[in-house]
Amino acid sequence: MRAVTKDLSDTYPRAIVHVDGDAFFASCEVAKNPTLRGKPVVVGGLRGIAVALTYEAKARGVVRGMPVFQIKKLCPEVVILPGNYEFYDQIAQRMYAIVRRYTSEVEEYSIDECFAELYDADPEMIVRSIQADLMAELGVSFSVGLATTKVLAKVASKFKKPKGLVCIPQGAEAQYLTDVSVGKVWGIGPATAQKLNRAGVRTALEFAALPEWRVREGFAKPHVDLWRELNGEPVFAVHSGKQGMQKSIAATRTFRPPTKDKALVFAYLVKNIEEACRRARAHGLEARHLFFFLKSQEFQYRRFEATLVRHTSATSAVVAAARPLFERAFSTDVLYRATGVTLSGVQPKIGQSALFGDIDAERENLVFETVDQVGRQFGAHTLFLAPSLEVRKGVTEKPHFTLPYLGEVR
Repeated sequence: MRAVTKDLSDTYPRAIVHVDGDAFFASCEVAKNPTLRGKPVVVGGLRGIAVALTYEAKARGVVRGMPVFQIKKLCPEVVILPGNYEFYDQIAQRMYAIVRRYTSEVEEYSIDECFAELYDADPEMIVRSIQADLMAELGVSFSVGLATTKVLAKVASKFKKPKGLVCIPQGAEAQYLTDVSVGKVWGIGPATAQKLNRAGVRTALEFAALPEWRVREGFAKPHVDLWRELNGEPVFAVHSGKQGMQKSIAATRTFRPPTKDKALVFAYLVKNIEEACRRARAHGLEARHLFFFLKSQEFQYRRFEATLVRHTSATSAVVAAARPLFERAFSTDVLYRATGVTLSGVQPKIGQSALFGDIDAERENLVFETVDQVGRQFGAHTLFLAPSLEVRKGVTEKPHFTLPYLGEVR
């Protein structure tokens, strides 16, 4: 990490950075497969609608939420991908790590964006370095905004996408707020935007220019805070403190089309268990309780829970607990559209006692330590349990290897 100093110039009495991924999910796919560069790429094939898309797809009229069949008619050359959210999370974690080279004050705001507070005498030079490092090391472009408050930093990062780098020093706020619709300001929802529009306030600058008394009389405190931030008054802190230990770990997945295929529904359930257990192991945690649900096409839920035989993060042990419950839960007369898993009762992993050593547990731990090592080198879920194979058919990202059920490997 760079050495920092509190001696900031008058231009940035407080230096807040917002880093925002450009078409993040789609950009991650292009970084993984450079042959896609310059092509219209849409992520969301498994859901049947566009979840994310490259700027080339946007230029052809594709928008988020558009059904895949409609996209193909509009843009026959489009590349439709199913999405790999574990991979996107890996890129996000590397993004946070790169920003932390320059400051420890980093807020992981979402999977494709973060805030940071800088204490360097030349913050504009630092944000240029951050942006360059992100592009060089991840192959994914990010737009970066620098300002004196979080709301203004958000305005700056959105001002000139993609690959934008916009700095709003103290006193220059007005020129950047003139053309920003008030409904595009972070924290202002549709209802508030309509209320402001009816009052003749259509831009962020017009909102910032309102007298303070009028804002306080006509709006709730959160909107008063937004007004203060737009005027360069810091209100919102960068929340960089360490998170407390997770109390639960969840993974859910909606699939399209809905299905009555028992093996396929179980495969989605197992895939969620694999992801939840992978996250638990990544945080050094083990769980004692399992909750899962099956959701029908009519949005009816069936929920089940089980107590595991011991605290564990071994995927095979959790799948073994889920299987008999699934057998009772599944109905061949129901169309299913989603499954979800939650691991609870988590605690830090404790090494096996030599005196009370559980040979099966030690063996499972060794198996999944190997799974994670392979995953770190070749990508999450390169190795997976055989029951989840049904949902991986047709996925050609890279070769995969199945683990026999319950980890029966020698």
